[in-house]
Amino acid sequence: MSRISLLVSLNKDGIAKLMDQSAFRLAPDQLDRAAEWTPGTEIIVQETDHETWKYKLLSSGGGLPVSAEPCSPGP
Repeated sequence: MSRISLLVSLNKDGIAKLMDQSAFRLAPDQLDRAAEWTPGTEIIVQETDHETWKYKLLSSGGGLPVSAEPCSPGP
């Protein structure tokens, strides 16, 4: 199952906050895949069967998926 949301922010630590109030920590070794994501980028969130990285995030504009895990959105 997948859903779509808009990127609100992506910080240098790899925390992506989405418009739907969710937040994800991106896999550190895959941050370069998200380098071109900017606020307003449409992000597809898909669940996976992986033990650690339970989700993959992908820009609807293309590119490679980025492994992610849910985290607290913080301030």
